[in-house]
Amino acid sequence: MQMIDTGRIQLGVDRRGDGPPVILVGGTGMPPIAWEVAGMTAALADGGFDVIAYASRGVAPSDAPSAHCTVADLGDDLTSLIDALSLDRPPALVGYSLGSFTIEHLLSTSPHRFAAGVLIAGPGPTTALLHSVVNCEAALIDRLGTLPAEVMTMQTLLTALPPTALATADPLVDQWATMSAYQSAQWTSSDGEVAQARASHAWLRDEERMDRLQHIDVPVLAVAFEFDPLLGPTQAQSAVDQIPGAELCVIPEAGHGGVMTHAQHVVPRVVEFLDKHHS
Repeated sequence: MQMIDTGRIQLGVDRRGDGPPVILVGGTGMPPIAWEVAGMTAALADGGFDVIAYASRGVAPSDAPSAHCTVADLGDDLTSLIDALSLDRPPALVGYSLGSFTIEHLLSTSPHRFAAGVLIAGPGPTTALLHSVVNCEAALIDRLGTLPAEVMTMQTLLTALPPTALATADPLVDQWATMSAYQSAQWTSSDGEVAQARASHAWLRDEERMDRLQHIDVPVLAVAFEFDPLLGPTQAQSAVDQIPGAELCVIPEAGHGGVMTHAQHVVPRVVEFLDKHHS
């Protein structure tokens, strides 16, 4: 991984392939290697794209400037990276969860800078359940100054995995529980984790964010997971209805973590969309 000083922040960046640039924007605490494990990086590089995956602020080895951050800050980090890379054409953006929030912000405020966007498990209004998750995390930060690893592991298991896996004690649950135990190692510091959480909370509490989707005028694919309790197909459809010409793809039998657990269905659909709109 190469460290790039954008003039605003230092970010860890992985780059592979040749062709139209595609930037992969990870979810909360998501390192670039996760895209590799999911097969997204290789599929896009083999498909003729210049694939750029980076660790967003707070995720090692990138900087974690403070415990306070907004989605707009994350967007400014990304645009500063694009400027530092001196790309020869506007990139397409592929984002998961918090990465999708970042892309929604950029596409609605600066659509002329981008060629297309893929929003995975991110677009849509905030439901009562999601409000409860946000309020719980915010209360923990206020009282403890951090998010306990045990709580975050439980939340990950309950939201990322499909209900059938949870109900049948599928080995996938043990695998994810073990993986989640190492999540703290992905953060540059505890400030990085808190900053990303606060960015997500503010975004999901923003009552005007859905209205801004109508300003997006580049091709958009929304990918939703059938059993995602946080931002599922119903919410994604609401977002797609606001974005001119947007497409919706629903991946069956997946939870919020479907970008990993059902990558064999997600990756080909993303490659197909970018082949059509960014070749």
